[in-house]
Amino acid sequence: MLERGDALSPNDKTIIKSADDPDELTPSRPQYSPPYLVIIDGPRAGAHFPLGPGENVIGRAPGNAVRLEDQSVSRQHAEISKGTSGWLVKDLGSKNGTSVNGRSATEAVIIGHKDLIKTGIYLMRLVTQPLSQEDEMELPRDAMAERTVFVSAPPDGQTARMDDLSDAVPGDSVAGGEDQGLPDDFDEYEEQELIARKASAMLRRKKRVMYGGLILALLLAAGYFGYRTILKRSVSAVKTQQVPSQPADLSQTPPPGSDLPPAAGEGTGNLPPSGPVQPGSAIPSAAPEVAKVPVFLDIASSPMPVNVTFQGQPLGRTPLRVNIELEPDSTHEIEALFEMPEIGENFTQKMEFTTEKGQSVIPILFRGPIGMLKINDIPRDVEFYLEGKFSYDKFQDRSAKITEVVLEKPIYVPYGKYFMELRRERQLGQSSQTFVTDIIFRRDFTIGEESPTFVLGVKDADLAVFPARVRSEPENADVYIDGKKVGKTPFEGVFPIGEHRLSVRKEGFFEHSEGLKVDINTPYVANIKLQTSLAGAHLNNAKLAMDRQMWQDAINELAEALNKNAAPSEVAQAHYMLGLCYANLNDIQRAMGYFEQAREHPDQRHRAMLGLVNGYAAMDKLDAALPLLVEVMLKVDDEGVKREANDMFQKISPFRSVIYVYSEPPGASVTVNGKPVAQPTPVILHELPLGNYKIRVEKPGYLPTDLNLSMSVNEFNPVIVNLKPIPR
Repeated sequence: MLERGDALSPNDKTIIKSADDPDELTPSRPQYSPPYLVIIDGPRAGAHFPLGPGENVIGRAPGNAVRLEDQSVSRQHAEISKGTSGWLVKDLGSKNGTSVNGRSATEAVIIGHKDLIKTGIYLMRLVTQPLSQEDEMELPRDAMAERTVFVSAPPDGQTARMDDLSDAVPGDSVAGGEDQGLPDDFDEYEEQELIARKASAMLRRKKRVMYGGLILALLLAAGYFGYRTILKRSVSAVKTQQVPSQPADLSQTPPPGSDLPPAAGEGTGNLPPSGPVQPGSAIPSAAPEVAKVPVFLDIASSPMPVNVTFQGQPLGRTPLRVNIELEPDSTHEIEALFEMPEIGENFTQKMEFTTEKGQSVIPILFRGPIGMLKINDIPRDVEFYLEGKFSYDKFQDRSAKITEVVLEKPIYVPYGKYFMELRRERQLGQSSQTFVTDIIFRRDFTIGEESPTFVLGVKDADLAVFPARVRSEPENADVYIDGKKVGKTPFEGVFPIGEHRLSVRKEGFFEHSEGLKVDINTPYVANIKLQTSLAGAHLNNAKLAMDRQMWQDAINELAEALNKNAAPSEVAQAHYMLGLCYANLNDIQRAMGYFEQAREHPDQRHRAMLGLVNGYAAMDKLDAALPLLVEVMLKVDDEGVKREANDMFQKISPFRSVIYVYSEPPGASVTVNGKPVAQPTPVILHELPLGNYKIRVEKPGYLPTDLNLSMSVNEFNPVIVNLKPIPR
């Protein structure tokens, strides 16, 4: 039984029968049941890992669903699981990161059949459907380009490429190893394991040689400095020896305190002669060099491939993976060239990275300030023109011009502001040989971080119209084009090219009107601030006074508004505001009269009804207030008014519930818990305490309807019953 984490070896065999000859057995490639991951680049290429329905961990640790034994892979590197929208891959905080289809996966990524996952030096393919061996192991062109590249050859051939090790066969010598005489039935899985062990042994021998050389250099340096110390002490001892009683030869005796050695034969003992070091003698060793370690540079770029240069040498075009030897804990600069041939512009980006101890893969992502322009369709007989200004820094602007485009081909351009035009030649007269170029289409746009892509498609019919966007302050004003109402602000629409009359109207404000003359397809944008009418000015003053609770001043302004030839909507608004003012002055009867007048206009109907509900509640007339409140709660669309009605219901019926019973057709009798209700439907049952209620609705000629309701505290429950006729 195959356990999680065990790879399906390429040598696993499956026998199938031929369709033409059932008795003939034909060997074929191993049959693996999807879903599984297969290694297509890296050690043990061709190995398969079955995927379970839950979370499948990819990493170096034993027991993982996908176990990859290489130091470039973290112990728990990534995770692949089956979700509702497909297979999901996410990085588990690995040191070297995870990429999907050549892009770094910093967050969870949805993948599908044949998609590629890269962890460390391994490239794997997800297989969720039956797949041929050729398609299963096919390397994409980008992956072929990013296979291992060595920048400089290591000395004495001590560093072996993983690609070379993977090509080794049993019996070949690897890093000086001997042929171990493998048996004939030695399968490919064990062969790959042996190759990996030999490669590991070779790397250990290399490290031992490197460390041995380093220790030898340190010993030589210690010996040299020890020798110099002994020599200096010996010279000092000779200087302090007793001199014989013979007369001193001052010509051969060094002066006191001099560092010069004594003359030959004068108490030198066995000291070596002074002077330069002779050939064959010990040479002091220099300070040891810092050992370099091999690392992979995993280089990607966005939004386009770039040419990468490192230490003055070209590395290739992204995406690519390069193996190079660098000193640990060192900082280096790498450079990328973004080429935009359509506009004749190049952009160079430099980045710094630091090699850390134990890091085997260094991910590098170049992201340039570059967006994309794509033209899907334009008429055949027009000329395309693009011009824009972009700036890599605030001190220098550049211009980009494109006169020829290929449809549906991305054009990379730097971030900036652009305008695009379509132009067409026009003959001045039938017999004239003079042609002029007319602009028939224009768009202004910005390409930046928030909008990095601009896509345009223009057909012949689009050249006869132009888009219009109209906004007003205040909003919800009527928009008229050539006397015909086309909508309310904010408005967006399309109109024929030519001359037009635009009008914006709203009650309480003066009408705005202007002429339009548009002869090319370019957006018309208008932001119109409507001027207040005379009555509207007094209404605004009244609102300000009411906000300050200056009720009498507000009443005076509202009276002036009614005397300034106010529009019907302005009159209704003034009546509603007067009702509010008198209600706050506790003149309930006068407030109710103004609310009744405001109720007649649809703009103020529901707000005025809430004013009446407040008035009836203040007079303890709940039977009159509830029908109005129920109507507002059932029919209002304005969310603000609906919230106000709910708040009012909580206020006037804090501990009781209300049931509103409506039948279709109306006029049905209602029974609650066996007790008939005098009023036929529609009927409001209020002052209901907490509990369960059995309601029966019946009408002659119709089948009765029974309902069971459970009411809580302060609950409004509308019941609408569609009675069914008694079948004949």
